[in-house]
Amino acid sequence: MIDKQLIELTTERARHNAPPPTAMTLPTGGYLITVPDVDIGPGWSQQSVLVLFVAPPGYPGAQPDCFWVEPTGLRLADGNTPQNTNDANQIPGDVLTGRQTTWFSWHLQSWNPNGDSLVTYFNVIMKRLKPAR
Repeated sequence: MIDKQLIELTTERARHNAPPPTAMTLPTGGYLITVPDVDIGPGWSQQSVLVLFVAPPGYPGAQPDCFWVEPTGLRLADGNTPQNTNDANQIPGDVLTGRQTTWFSWHLQSWNPNGDSLVTYFNVIMKRLKPAR
């Protein structure tokens, strides 16, 4: 299931001439999805970030929740901290010790495991990042 959805996300990224995502199996049984060079547009302290999110054990029956960006310390262009973020929450089960990220506490309002996918969740992330707030 995850391989097929990763291909779909790769295809979506290719339409925007963007590098492909990767999936790494976590010790928890979930997957860490990494999406490089995500253009987050104006209003941020930088133009692009690495987006990371977890497809939890049981995915797609279990829905993704929250996401992280690198580098750590992403701020709004005026220097303020974005809503519902912090730089201290680690990625659950991350095998890279000491990874520095900014965590976004952002939750789905609905999830249908029969129709929603990694592309769906990535689009939710993009709606959080654009516009900057």
